[in-house]
Order: sequence, then structure tokens, then C-alpha cells
Amino acid sequence: MGLFLDLAVIVLAAIVIGSLVLLAWTLAVNAVVATRQGRARVAQSRHAVADAEARLHAAAQRASTALAELTQRTARGDRPDR
Repeated sequence: MGLFLDLAVIVLAAIVIGSLVLLAWTLAVNAVVATRQGRARVAQSRHAVADAEARLHAAAQRASTALAELTQRTARGDRPDR
């Protein structure tokens, strides 16, 4: 009878160890997936920031050009309010 109990304990221990291994494997796979998704989101964010920066530079260039034109018109005496 003691031998059967020892075997039952060994089988239960093997089941618990197998469950822990499966849990560790699942967590590792999920961590890899989460890391890939995080990197993809970071890359997307970088592209969005780069696009916004390009739009900002274009707007600043347009503003500088408009200001330069207004400065030239004002220096010549061509005032738009008269």
C-alpha cells in the first residue's frame, strides 16, 4: 500500500511540475508577443512624430516666407492698410 501512495505522490508531483512548465512557457510566449507589439507601437509613434515634425517645419517655413514678404512690403512703404 505504501508503494502505491509513493507512486501517486510522484505522479501528482509530475503533474504539478508539468503545469508549472506549461505556465512558464505561456508566460514566455506572451512576453515575446507583448515585446513585439510594444516595439511596433514605438515605431508607429516615431513615424507620427517625424510626420508632425515635417509639418511643423513646413509651417515654420511658410510663416518665415510670409514674414519676409511683409517686411519687404513694409520697408518699401507699401502698407496694406492704406
